[in-house]
Amino acid sequence: MQSLNRKNKYLSYDFTDSQKIIADVKDYIRKYECPELTLNLEKLNIMDAAKILIMTSTYHNNKYPEGKLICKTQSAIKNFISNTPTKNLEFIV
Repeated sequence: MQSLNRKNKYLSYDFTDSQKIIADVKDYIRKYECPELTLNLEKLNIMDAAKILIMTSTYHNNKYPEGKLICKTQSAIKNFISNTPTKNLEFIV
């Protein structure tokens, strides 16, 4: 089941096709002004969420070097990617 929920300022995903999610977020960043973007990935497994966060963080940082990508996620994902060089990531657990 694929669904994208743009309520409450979050881009929320409840499916696990990480390539589709990355493409969707990149498309959203291209189309809209979003120096601060919030993703809800708390329903995804740790590997998919980490892949999505690293890829979209890099893309978002290229367009908005001073922007923020705020991620609502599980604490395990935060701990897993906290040592990556993604300076624009912020976590909500």
